[in-house]
Amino acid sequence: MKEIVEKNLTEEQYERLMNEILALMNKGEKNLSESELDSIREMALLAQAFEREHYYPPRLR
Repeated sequence: MKEIVEKNLTEEQYERLMNEILALMNKGEKNLSESELDSIREMALLAQAFEREHYYPPRLR
């Protein structure tokens, strides 16, 4: 998901991001390279920011 560097994801970008995270997670932690581990951490932070903006109540944002 290297093409997504902005923090304001669209719903479509979020869905692609979640699919990439799932694909990496399905490989299993022991089968991931350091680069993949770094990528999953970055993608998780992007996903968390999207979810906070779109799904959390305003008082929790």
